[in-house]
Amino acid sequence: MSGVTASLCSTLLFLGVFVLVSADQKLITAESGQDVTLPCQAPNNNNKIIVLEWSRADLGDKKIIFYRDGKFVPAIQHPSFKNRVDLQDRQMKDGDVSLILKDVTINDAGTYECRVYVEGTQSWQLSSIELRVHPPDQKLITAESGQDVTLPCRAPNNNNKIIVLEWSRAELGDKNILLYRNGKFAPATQHPSFKNRVDLQDRQMKDGDVSLILNNVTINYTGTYECHVYMEETSSWKSISFIYLHVVPPGQTGGDTEDGSVGLIAGLSFSAVLLVAAVVGFLIYRRRKLNPSDPDEAEHLQPECESDEQTQKT
Repeated sequence: MSGVTASLCSTLLFLGVFVLVSADQKLITAESGQDVTLPCQAPNNNNKIIVLEWSRADLGDKKIIFYRDGKFVPAIQHPSFKNRVDLQDRQMKDGDVSLILKDVTINDAGTYECRVYVEGTQSWQLSSIELRVHPPDQKLITAESGQDVTLPCRAPNNNNKIIVLEWSRAELGDKNILLYRNGKFAPATQHPSFKNRVDLQDRQMKDGDVSLILNNVTINYTGTYECHVYMEETSSWKSISFIYLHVVPPGQTGGDTEDGSVGLIAGLSFSAVLLVAAVVGFLIYRRRKLNPSDPDEAEHLQPECESDEQTQKT
């Protein structure tokens, strides 16, 4: 009988001929860098879980985590999830097969499916979860070309040894800004534009300080910088800091450009001066009109006033 059961499970698993019991899709939202638990509950009827599969459609034939006949199968795990996932309870007590996903990134967003095949049910149970991952709060630093700039980053200060530290920028490809691994800096993977121009604020990394110093920055240094660490205790990567560095020409601190905000302010100031001058000129003209200072003009106006008075008396 056990041979028949094993054969049936194999057929259901690999040929996909099975009854699927689906559930309503859940929605979970997280920020990049957080650890997330995706809940999944198998029927709690003391039946043995034969197969557990966590998957995502876009991963093809690879899985997030796969458990069969009492063992995990790492051979078919997608590389992006290696050392980043685990079950909330490896004993799966009470049918708890929830997945813990560590240090999520934007690339982890998608629809996750939890399938369990329980002995005696002859059917798969499905839990579907949509995970949305938002970018972390991004700091903005503005600097002038030629300045030295410190990009802050602090790893968790819990006496965990930092195995790897990496400062990177997406557009550098497989090169990085600075890489520290196993107690040593690795210059072989450093991008040439940062050679001899970067250092750590504290090479001892006391209290988790892994802030980066950029010397003599140029406009080409503008971009988003990412700080990642790999901790000994957690055996996983953690994204710590995302910083957008904006480098402007000298004299334009704050990001104003000569034809931008500064030019607008200058134009408004000039217009205001012209407006004030026009108002003052009009007031002077009106005053001269009402109070003439030319004696001849005054004499010319006086008889008209007297004539008016005589007319009124008559």
